[in-house]
Amino acid sequence: MTTTSELTNLRPVGGAGLQDERSRTVFRANTRPVPPEAYPRGLVLIVDLRREDETARVPHPLRDDVGYRSVPLFDPDVEESSAEAVSLEDQYTEWLDRHACGIAAALRAVASTDGDVLVCCSAGKDRTGIVSALLARHWGAPVSVAAEDYAASAAGLVAFFAEERAVSPDPEATARAQRCVPEIMVTVLQRLEARWGSVDGYLRAIGLTSGEIAAL
Repeated sequence: MTTTSELTNLRPVGGAGLQDERSRTVFRANTRPVPPEAYPRGLVLIVDLRREDETARVPHPLRDDVGYRSVPLFDPDVEESSAEAVSLEDQYTEWLDRHACGIAAALRAVASTDGDVLVCCSAGKDRTGIVSALLARHWGAPVSVAAEDYAASAAGLVAFFAEERAVSPDPEATARAQRCVPEIMVTVLQRLEARWGSVDGYLRAIGLTSGEIAAL
């Protein structure tokens, strides 16, 4: 029986086949109190995008691994999103600016190694979803493929989301935050590319060097 204590949202970034010709695999996942054996073997880097309070509350099962790195995506000095950003599309779009330093740090970490990598946050949907979509699009995936990879989190988070809604003081707001459909990421990537020209243009704008972008 599946429970929310299981690692239900683990998969290669971009979905089946996208990374088949690459020399290493970048995985994405949620974070739950699971045995270390639940993760792919041979990981050389674990990029944990959660805040410090989250990592304290649910320590990562691989936190003692030499490759574990805490790389909070959210800038602690700014609000996660503005009050005007109600939809996930608008929140994610704001993150591209508000949390550019965290996004850049996460991608630099991925670029720093040639081995297999895990990128994760709490649910593996939002922060991990943004980093994963940037990677997939950088690797040449169509927007639709990056968006379908984002939406694939919905299947793995059914039980987790149900528990969240059950204890939420505002179940409707929680349900809105749990939306996980391709159209969300399609909108975000289209906005990004309209502004910066491409994902690589965005990566340059947030400070990644040509060498770091190539290493991704």
